[in-house]
Amino acid sequence: MKTNPGGNIAPNNVIGRDRLIKRLWETLDNQSALLVAERRIGKTTVIRKMEAEPTENTVIKVRDIEAVSSPTEFVERVTQDVAEHLGKFHKTARQLKSFVNSLSGAELNVNALGFKFPEMAAPHWKELLEKVMADLAEDNNQKVILIWDEMPWMLQKIIKTAGEREAMDLLDTLRGLRQTYANLRMVYTGSIGLHHVITALRDEGYVSSPVNDMRHIEMPPLNMQDAKELALKLIQGEGLKCDLLDDTAECVAGLVDAVPFYIHHVIAKIADQGCVASPENAQKIVKQSIADAQDPWDLEHYRSRLGEYYGNKAELARAVLDQLAQSQPLTREQLREQLKVARQFTNDQLRATIEHDTEEFRKILKLMQRDHYLAQDEDTGAYRFRFDLIRNWWRFDGGYHGE
Repeated sequence: MKTNPGGNIAPNNVIGRDRLIKRLWETLDNQSALLVAERRIGKTTVIRKMEAEPTENTVIKVRDIEAVSSPTEFVERVTQDVAEHLGKFHKTARQLKSFVNSLSGAELNVNALGFKFPEMAAPHWKELLEKVMADLAEDNNQKVILIWDEMPWMLQKIIKTAGEREAMDLLDTLRGLRQTYANLRMVYTGSIGLHHVITALRDEGYVSSPVNDMRHIEMPPLNMQDAKELALKLIQGEGLKCDLLDDTAECVAGLVDAVPFYIHHVIAKIADQGCVASPENAQKIVKQSIADAQDPWDLEHYRSRLGEYYGNKAELARAVLDQLAQSQPLTREQLREQLKVARQFTNDQLRATIEHDTEEFRKILKLMQRDHYLAQDEDTGAYRFRFDLIRNWWRFDGGYHGE
């Protein structure tokens, strides 16, 4: 097996995800699902493998919707997938042309690039989506699974371009369609949490629970045995000289928290440099990647996204991470006491949170757990970085080089 850092992994090269995929298929027998994972964990690889290897009597379609910025655009993508994947392109086109004309008096544009609704039809996107889904659900002999990758990113763009109300309506419409058609399943995936989007909508008066009918499944990194197997196969596939194969594979897996993306990167870098695959060289590669100003692993994302995630509380989240980068694990009270001494907050509200508002502080820490920044010890309740690799980068980037 050759390294493929950041690229599409062929389904037959996916290691260690059989149990997760089996769990997903079992879930989708009964209900729709939210597949949540930190970026780089490999969720897109998993859903692409499921698309390539569907179960019997199942139609599955994966669509990356990160770039979509309006409900109408989303419906165009869904229409394209329904028409092509179910072999009903011409039938769907004929029906939609008539339907669009009846709604808006305008003509539907259908060409090799797909469906393009006229501007006059945009206000009717809900009716169009319901029409397409009704056509999709006609064949009750097949379960249809629509997987939408990076759903939260799309919703954020819709909020910015079309407003909160459109995002609310889309979420509610999709939930209604799931309740209407027994053979329809939806999977939302995303590296940025859908909970941030829904929280922002609730601040604007949204009262629905648009995903309470969907099962929440969190995708972890590989277990250490599977991560070691992946590293070993990549070392062998690249034909690298390696005197301590098991030790090196185990070392690589441990250095990067068993995340496949980083395992591919480390082995690829060793191959690029033409050096021996060894624990020492693996450690050197990880240190180089953490220190590299070009940020080849895009680790800066963990710092830059704080503003988007936490708004005016980003300064507090950053302070928590700075403190845990220097000393961990720490209980909630230990964190509060150390932040009182170590951090002078410019925001009066944040200062008050540290000094007095233990409930608000608890909520921030809980949210940072949901966003994969922190983990909490089940016995002591102490907090630490969820991923050691991210802590090591945060320490280096923040200048915390002493223990």
